Amino acid sequence: MHPNIRVLGKSLVANLLPTTLFEPTLELAEVKELFSTFVRVVEIENHSYCNRTCAFCPNAFIDRRSQNLIMEDALYERILDDLASIRYKQTLIWSRYHEPMAHVSIFERLGRARSRLPEAYLVLVSNGDYLNRETLRELECAGVNRLMLDLYLPEGRERVPAVIEDEKKKFSTRTGLELSPIGEFDYRCLGSSIQITMGIPCYTGEHVSTRGGLVDIASLHSYQRRAVCFNPLHSVVVDYNGKGMLCCQVRSDSAQQSSAVIGDLTQPGYTLFHFYRDLAPARAGLLAPGPKNGVCRTCKCLRRWPRQTGAAPCGGERNLSASRNAAAFPIGCSSHFPPPQVRVSVNL
Repeated sequence: MHPNIRVLGKSLVANLLPTTLFEPTLELAEVKELFSTFVRVVEIENHSYCNRTCAFCPNAFIDRRSQNLIMEDALYERILDDLASIRYKQTLIWSRYHEPMAHVSIFERLGRARSRLPEAYLVLVSNGDYLNRETLRELECAGVNRLMLDLYLPEGRERVPAVIEDEKKKFSTRTGLELSPIGEFDYRCLGSSIQITMGIPCYTGEHVSTRGGLVDIASLHSYQRRAVCFNPLHSVVVDYNGKGMLCCQVRSDSAQQSSAVIGDLTQPGYTLFHFYRDLAPARAGLLAPGPKNGVCRTCKCLRRWPRQTGAAPCGGERNLSASRNAAAFPIGCSSHFPPPQVRVSVNL
């Protein structure tokens, strides 16, 4: 599809959205209806820890290894309460900047989510380091629908055939899963009740996101996003500490991105619906074409979420070879299409 056609399509869609989505003082009953209608993904962290410090990720210089801070159970329960109150049927995903399987509490909490949200689509994004036959059984018993894995190879050897084959054999031996190719470096993992896919990433400047300006990419120094963004409409993102974030790219443990902290779910009486309402100004600004500033300035990401299907190839859901956590899909940008009717600027 030509980039200009895509931008035009997004602008037309934005024009058709109800204006209540952009009202920061809307009654909560109406907010809950909007949440039920438009939110496709709730993305959370179970804890803070990640066992890797990949060069393409801000975890390379923001400490996520020296300690592991677990999301308070009362907070997690309140998130489930909010979602259960609207019979949430969309995706609940454990991703962000942590490795979900790095703390044993994830298994019980997944089971609790399945019990409380029987119709939700439960997804984990993992580096696979903690996956073995035993942990796979625990994920299956917890009722996980989808597991999205990356198989990280030594830097500079990601495309060496002998290295790939050796690591694939080790993975299959450890997990008991059989790898079936669905792309040059993408695989469906067979042998589980969970839909599991795995990619072998090779990160280059073409495929890496700036993560809201935290990761330096020389080719994007002069770039400024103009395309609209639907993330604050379709997704709700909560860090392990209860901070409600603008989107999946940004993080609450970076002082540089403090303006991207929209809400705080640890505050008494503050719910996911208060947070979604507080995203209204950001929605208005990001759904208007034109220059984007702050953490959005260098963003070229188009987020694609896992579809709730039984066996669709992952290539149609995200570019496994290109990215992890937040997909870095180039977007065509143009400024000569009319903006949506709601014209509220935002400088995040």
